Amino acid sequence: MVDEIKYSAYRFRYVLVAILTFCYSIQYLDRVKTNVLIPYISKDLGMTNVQIGIGAALMLIFYGPAQLVTGWVCDRIGSRRVMIFSIVAWSVMTYWLGHIQTVGEWYFRMCLFGVMIGTEFIPSTRLIVRYFPALQRARAQSILSWSWIVTPAWAPLLAAFMYTALGNSWRDVFYILAYFGVVPLAIIIFFVFDKPEHNRFVSKDEAVESYSEEIEQGIIKEEDVRAGNVDVIAKASKSLSIPFSTILKTPGYIPLVFVYIGSQLAYWGVMTWSAQYLVKVHGFSVMKMGAWASLYFVGGMLGAFLSGWISDSVLKGRRKPMIMICFLFMIPFVVVLATLQKGVSPYLLLLTLTGAGFFSNMAWGPAISLPADMFAVEVYGKAMGFVNCFAYIVAAASPYIMGWLISVDPVTKTQNYFWAWIWVACTALIGVVAASLLVDKRRGSKVLRAQPEVA
Repeated sequence: MVDEIKYSAYRFRYVLVAILTFCYSIQYLDRVKTNVLIPYISKDLGMTNVQIGIGAALMLIFYGPAQLVTGWVCDRIGSRRVMIFSIVAWSVMTYWLGHIQTVGEWYFRMCLFGVMIGTEFIPSTRLIVRYFPALQRARAQSILSWSWIVTPAWAPLLAAFMYTALGNSWRDVFYILAYFGVVPLAIIIFFVFDKPEHNRFVSKDEAVESYSEEIEQGIIKEEDVRAGNVDVIAKASKSLSIPFSTILKTPGYIPLVFVYIGSQLAYWGVMTWSAQYLVKVHGFSVMKMGAWASLYFVGGMLGAFLSGWISDSVLKGRRKPMIMICFLFMIPFVVVLATLQKGVSPYLLLLTLTGAGFFSNMAWGPAISLPADMFAVEVYGKAMGFVNCFAYIVAAASPYIMGWLISVDPVTKTQNYFWAWIWVACTALIGVVAASLLVDKRRGSKVLRAQPEVA
């Protein structure tokens, strides 16, 4: 029996999640370093703050629909090919940014960049779903989330160091970093394959573990997995493909879309304005701001993994409770953050930033795993792609809403972020309501399958 296999200390899938996290971090580097170097980019191109914001919004608006298309493509041709394309496209887009000369080019590049890097997320999460047993997926997905949680903590330091070392040339930073893509590209080509039975680094026992649910439900036979009968497995897997209309009607799926909307609204609002908040409200220097802003992301890294571990190990695959806790406990920390003024105890600020980061990032692992609980791996791409598509389109508005809510005293010129942080708390309320409507899968229940054709 599949459940009698004893897990050893080593499985290739643990290496795989480390590879995917590293590769995603390299690709995420572009977004972070661009934000750090934008003052110098905008000066050279003659961009206003409004034009900078338009460029950022264009990237997110095009990034969302690209997720939907990428999901469908991954389900049809596999994740590995899409990842290879994604890394090559990222390197080209990064190098190109060093060449742009006008605001019009900046807009066009950000649109195309959004489309091209929209190919990075779905293949990564889809590979994790295929390689990991159901009760290890939330932990694995939470580790992948470190790519976008932790990268903002170290990437600004790298960008600032390179900018200074290269004689204050932001263009050279992009030229050099474009070649960083060679490393993840080589790793993906050599180590990553769409299915465990195709991968020479995966043992037969581990391949059986990856297909444990399908084997237990009688969809695939264990002996076919051990023998590597590709045609038999492919035929069985094809029966798991279902139309998108069925996905939309699945209980709990639409609430998941709104859970992700709440998460992305909060994330992009905080990403855009947290550094400004520390400088403008608390008077931090650039170096101190960078160190303290990283506390939010360090807390997020810990919260994300703990949430995934509890969801898998303690709750035995239930995702809803941890997502609810994420949004409920995030609210008080964000509200406190809204009330803190210059001169507040550094320990209170430390606790608030770390706590807000800890709880606001707890949803990632369970939420990304939920579509795999609802549907088979064969349709995970289009299911998760739709979720991410709408979340990013809506999230594009969050930085602007927060910017509009920041008030400036006409006499003292001091800035007040109270209502901006209250907006973030409101995004958490969206998450609470949506999470309450989620439906956890009962372990052992059968996945949805395509209806057989009637003769």
